[in-house]
Amino acid sequence: MQLELRIGEIVVPVELNGSAAACTLAERLPQALSMSTSSVGCCGQLSFSLPCDAADVHPGWSDGDLNYKPEGDWLALFFDDERNSARYGGQVTLGHAAGSLDALRKLSGTNDASITIQA
Repeated sequence: MQLELRIGEIVVPVELNGSAAACTLAERLPQALSMSTSSVGCCGQLSFSLPCDAADVHPGWSDGDLNYKPEGDWLALFFDDERNSARYGGQVTLGHAAGSLDALRKLSGTNDASITIQA
């Protein structure tokens, strides 16, 4: 299943991986949230928890991953620092961006975001 993640004016298609957490996110769409941009990605807090199997929790990310952090219900789309990301534990990968990440690197501050199922 493919989602459309809009952060500010930037739209990124994301292909979900079919995990229980990803399927539950898809069932709860559309969603609106605020996402803050850092040097490695855009992150915002969901207003609900996603189910996840302990086997799905891992450290780090690949650039382009849409990850969920159960501790705090954080959702993040990562665009950089894959090589150093293993120091960040508690990640559950929900999917991966299907488009370019370049525009995300130009964002700053906090932006309104929306997640919808891509038609």
